[in-house]
Amino acid sequence: MTKYSINFMDLESALDACGSSWHSAQAHGLLCGRLSVLGAYAFSVCVEQIFDNAAKESGQCNECESMLESIFKDTWLQLVERQSEFDLFLPDDDLSIDDRTDAISQWCDGFLHGLVTGQRPKKLKEYLTKDPIDSIIKDFLEITRATTDTDTNCEDNERAFIEIMEYIRVSVQLIYEDLAEFRNDATDQKNNKALN
Repeated sequence: MTKYSINFMDLESALDACGSSWHSAQAHGLLCGRLSVLGAYAFSVCVEQIFDNAAKESGQCNECESMLESIFKDTWLQLVERQSEFDLFLPDDDLSIDDRTDAISQWCDGFLHGLVTGQRPKKLKEYLTKDPIDSIIKDFLEITRATTDTDTNCEDNERAFIEIMEYIRVSVQLIYEDLAEFRNDATDQKNNKALN
């Protein structure tokens, strides 16, 4: 069970209703990737990307944006507190292992988008090509292609899913920590521009 006040399927419906091509897990992955790179400035960039092809002025999109903002705030607090509280925004266990595997693949896809799309100054590239971040990115790329093994029994698939989920959870916290210096520099630059 995730530590979020927003229901996974409610957000999925809201994203669909306002014409976004993003899924709930993928959107949370994007938020986490952008948070790792941009910190407090991440939300507006994410919303712009999530609603790129959506009817932005509709009441449905306003409601969806409020839901995303709630998830963003919860996620940011989890990452900032650094007490292993961070949790992935994924469907509940009552969905099939196939659906949850699809969601975790989408989550990694969103995270990688958040980490590497948009402006990529040379300094960020340097961070992303060093271990352990470089290795984690490669692992997440593999997870975007994850499927369940039909020849494996349900318990083994569940066990593998939990292990992958835990690996992602810990890896995101590690990336967030490793990019702290980059985020601080980016924040200083934004603040300096605002003052000039």
